[in-house]
Amino acid sequence: MQTVEHLRNLFDYNDWANRRVLIAVRESGSERCRQILAHLLTAQAEWYARLFGKNSTGMDFWPDLSIDECGELAREVAEAYEKLLRRFDEEGLDLSVKYFSSSGLPYTNTYREVMSHVFTHSATHRGNIILRLREEGFEPPVTDYVYYLRDTKYL
Repeated sequence: MQTVEHLRNLFDYNDWANRRVLIAVRESGSERCRQILAHLLTAQAEWYARLFGKNSTGMDFWPDLSIDECGELAREVAEAYEKLLRRFDEEGLDLSVKYFSSSGLPYTNTYREVMSHVFTHSATHRGNIILRLREEGFEPPVTDYVYYLRDTKYL
């Protein structure tokens, strides 16, 4: 499997897992989990914007989004990455993108590197949310990749 196909699959999984976590956070009413989810989704959106030249200097990556706003943002970023990845081939993933971090420092990475970062950053924070839900006495959703495959690919 080529990287672009693999990234398409991982971002489909990312959306699947985000939606499961969103439902659990909504049902739990956990404020801290909602804050982490808002951060996760805001980071996904901001990294997407960076790919198209948006300057992130001064960006607040921890906005106070409602659970409904998180739901809307989750849908928007899933659609944006899906459309972006549909346009790419292997060579396109190696194109460089220049961007500014939230502290104003200039960086350059490839699309492949940025999208890999977005995916792993999201997985890290979903893990934070799942742990927090468990600590607060809620049953967290199963978001393991193999469960996604079982749910969607191997029916």
